[in-house]
Formats: sequence, C-alpha cells, structure tokens
Amino acid sequence: MIIRASPRPELRIQEPTWLSSGLTAQALPSEVEVLESIYLDELQVSRGNGRSAPWEICITLHPATAEDQDSQYVCFTLVLSVPPQYPNEVPKISIRNPRGLSDEQIQKISQTLGQVAGAGLGTAVLYELIEKGKEILTDNNIPHGQCVICLYGFQEREAFTKTQCYHYFHSHCLARYAQHMEEEIHVQQEEREQHLAPPAKQGVGVQCPVCRETLIYDLSALRAAPPPQHPVEPYRPDAKALQTREELQIIYQRQQQKGGIIDPEAERNRYFITLQAVRGSSGPGIAGSSPVLP
Repeated sequence: MIIRASPRPELRIQEPTWLSSGLTAQALPSEVEVLESIYLDELQVSRGNGRSAPWEICITLHPATAEDQDSQYVCFTLVLSVPPQYPNEVPKISIRNPRGLSDEQIQKISQTLGQVAGAGLGTAVLYELIEKGKEILTDNNIPHGQCVICLYGFQEREAFTKTQCYHYFHSHCLARYAQHMEEEIHVQQEEREQHLAPPAKQGVGVQCPVCRETLIYDLSALRAAPPPQHPVEPYRPDAKALQTREELQIIYQRQQQKGGIIDPEAERNRYFITLQAVRGSSGPGIAGSSPVLP
C-alpha cells in the first residue's frame, strides 16, 4: 500500500505590528544622528513627542562653491516634515526663504525633490533630498530676475554684485546708486548742521534699494566694473499704434479749432506789460512812462 502524504500547509509567520513600528521608530533617530554629524550646526531638528508626532528637519542650502560664499548667488531653506510612519511614508517637503530663484524654478525644485522622495519610499531618503537640493542650486547658480536699478535682466559674463541680504544688482548700476546716495546723505548732514538739527542715528549709510538693509560695498571696485550690455531695441510702432496716433491727431486738431487747446507760451505773454520811456518827454525829474500792451 502506497500512502501519499498530503502537502503540509505552509506556515507563515506574520511580523507583529508593534515590532515593525518599533523598527520604524528607531530608523529616524539613527538617520538624524548621522545627518547631524555631517551637517553639524547647519541642521536644525525639531523632534516631535517621541515618534507620535512629525519631526521637522530644517537646513539652509547653498550651491557647492568650495566655501567661496561670494560666488553663491542662490539659496533656500529646505524643511522636511517627517511623519511617524517614515520611511514607509514620504516626508512633506517645503521651500522657504528662496533667494535668487524664480517662482518657476521653486516649483520645479519642489517637484524634483518630491520625485526623489517618492522613488526612495521605504528607505532612508533624507540625506539624498538634502544633497539633491544642493545639486540643483549648483546647476542654477545665477540670479534670476532683473536689476531693480536699471530694470534689465542679468546676462552671461556681466559683472553683478550680491549683497549680504542676497539681492543682486549690476555692479555698474550699484556704483552709480551708492555714489548718488552718499551725496544725498552728505547734503542732508550739511542741512542738519545749518539748521542746528540733531544728528542722524549713528551707522546710517547707503541702504539696499530692495529691503533697506545697510549695504557693505567697495565703491572703487564697483566703479571699475563694466556697464551692463543692455539690448538696444529701437521702438517700431505697429499698425495698431499708428492707427491710434492718427485718431488722437484728429481729436487734437478738432479741440484746437474749438479753442480747447491752451498754448502755454501764448498764455504766459497774454497779460505781459512793459514800461517804456516816452520819446520826446521833457522836463525835470523822471521821464514819464506809459504801459504798452502787446
């Protein structure tokens, strides 16, 4: 007799929920400890109530310029809100205090970091997010927008200056602005001295035209910078502008015929009176005079 043994039922051991959650709870503190050893004081960590509340990790990122801070033209603060279910749930990513970046660039950075977080679901991804943010800033290390002094954008190979408040100007434009403001401050000081007014507050100097923070600059170095290459685009009115000009010319002529246009020169001399000596006047004393109307 042959007895065929029935297949033994597969034995599956399911990991207890408390065990998996315990491993998850231990993953974040260990990862944060590594991050603190790498970024030192640059990293700020707000630890929640154990792991029952989200942790907030905050770091200000700059381009990789080999510690040359004068060559760092863009930056932003990366805030990672890490949920209790991390790494099985992606952290919430926020970008705060961006400098030198357009709204479009900020949105693109957020989308890229979100994709990195989604691709690393289930793994330690905080370090990768921070380094990805630095990489993006390094690739976009040129100020976006316009010089608020000349209202022109920044072109390649143009000399521009970054202030300590992370605002950007053409060096040539900033030199003209700083020199003008220095002259204004000097005139105001002389007026106070003449009127015996109390002196201005100590330390008042040339201020940033954007945020009014006192600027630190080298005027001689700014003056040596070449002027920006503004695009020369001669104005050429289109068909609509030409039509509008003809319509306004007709209205002007109509108002002029009806006396609705005032000639400032004619009005200025309308009641002008001159006094001239009368020819042939005799007698002692002052010669007579009579008004002559135009």
